[in-house]
This record gives sequence, C-alpha cells and structure tokens, in this order.
Amino acid sequence: MIGPFLRKKMKQLPDDTKQELSLQLQSVLRGHESSDPASAVKKAWSYNGKAGGGFVGGLKAHLLGDSLLSEQLFAQVIPNARMAVAENTVSHDNRYQYALFCYALLLGYHEQVDESAAVLLVLDIVKDIRFGAPPEFFALLAHLWRGETDAAIQMLNGIEKLENKKSEFYIQPGLGTLVRGVVNNAPSLMKEGARLLFDKHLHTTKYFRTALESNHYYCEPVTLLTIVGRKLGVDVKANIGDTTALLKTKTFSPIDRPEIPAKKKFEVPVDLVPSCFLTKRE
Repeated sequence: MIGPFLRKKMKQLPDDTKQELSLQLQSVLRGHESSDPASAVKKAWSYNGKAGGGFVGGLKAHLLGDSLLSEQLFAQVIPNARMAVAENTVSHDNRYQYALFCYALLLGYHEQVDESAAVLLVLDIVKDIRFGAPPEFFALLAHLWRGETDAAIQMLNGIEKLENKKSEFYIQPGLGTLVRGVVNNAPSLMKEGARLLFDKHLHTTKYFRTALESNHYYCEPVTLLTIVGRKLGVDVKANIGDTTALLKTKTFSPIDRPEIPAKKKFEVPVDLVPSCFLTKRE
C-alpha cells in the first residue's frame, strides 16, 4: 500500500507511464477494431475475445483518465459476452457463462447479473473449465448476490481448501476470511481478508517478469466481493482501509521500443478496487 503523500498523486500518471500505457491501449484497440467474430470459424471464442478486448481497453483508458473512451469500450463488453454464450456449441463448456457473469458484476449491469446468477446455480460444475477463478467461486458470488448467504457459507469449506494449494493461482489466503466478513458485516474480518489478498496480489506484480497484464491493475476477488457486498448492504471498501498501490510495469513490446533499457519499469499508481468497477450501468 502507498501512503497519504503518494495517494494525493493518484490522478497524475508520470509522462513516461502515460506514453507506455497509451501505446498499450493503441495495441489493444487495433486488435479489437479489426476483430470480426461474426465471420470467424470459432464464433464463441471470437466473441469472447471481442468482449475481453473491450474490457481491457476500457480499463487502460480508465487508467489514462479517458473516461469517455473507457465507457465506450466497456459498453461493448456485455453484448459480445452474450453472443459468446449464444454461439457456444459445447454443452459442458461453461466458461462463457462465467465470463458474462463476471463482466456484468464488474461493469455494473445488474439485470444481467440477476440473469447470470440464476443460470450459474443450475449448471454442472466442470472442474477443468474456468474463467480465471474456479467455477465454485462464481457460484458462491451468485449465492451472495441473491442474498443466499447460508448457501454461500456452505461452499466456503471447499473453496478455503484451495487457498494453500500450490497450483491454485486465483483463490489465495484471505478470501474465505473476506467472505465471512462480508456475510457477517464484520469490519475486522473484511480488513484482515483484504490485506492478505492485497499482499499476495502486490507480491505477484512485483516479481512479474514482463509487462503487467490487465488483471494486475486491480484485485479482482476483493473488487467482486466489494460489489456483492454492496448488494447485501455492506460497504466493504469503507472497512478495508487504503486500497491504493504503486505498481511498476515493464514495456509491453521491447522489440518496438529499443530505446527503453531492459530493466526500465514504469510507475503506475492504481486503486486496487477501482471506481470504474463500482458504477451501476444499464
């Protein structure tokens, strides 16, 4: 976490960071704009990629302070994610449903969250099919969104077993504590769980060997639980303390930027629970 002095600078990106993030955004936009899922052979995969491009582009635009472009790109995510679900022909592959649910939560499309939550809770959980998080976590979020806290708590034992599993990269120590804090509106548990998740998140970004990826610029599990907490009337963000951090990223394309020293890192001040994901959109 970064202190009060640096927090005052949150709105000011260093000039070299602006240039780097702008180049990254331009790269995302080129791929996003040239994508034509309707003519693709693998339509579900292509529509999901189009949704992801809009999401990543919107986040990069948000980091650069371009709220207009950010909203334009975010507005394209749900329609493409819905098309990915519609075009999926593999009955046991639920990753597109998970993606739609996750994007709807993060982008504040509550009617879509309602619809997706109902769908997720009747799907078979296929262990090797996931969208970032394991499917059990999305089912837990769906229960919480619907106010079914007892059902969510019943799922926690299985999820908490994953926290110390070496091969598990998403469920980390602190998640179960944060969930219990949200369910019981217990500030101390919320803060303890979030701190553990933030510490692991920042450790990962610190030792990442290439340019940071979009999911590094925010802490997804804490952000998602902040969103479902609001639905339950719990203000998670107010209870977990400082959510700002100063990340450092390498250039995303060393070949195209030979003037950048190999060890050069760009400072990126962020909010790990960003405002762009705490906004209701319809």
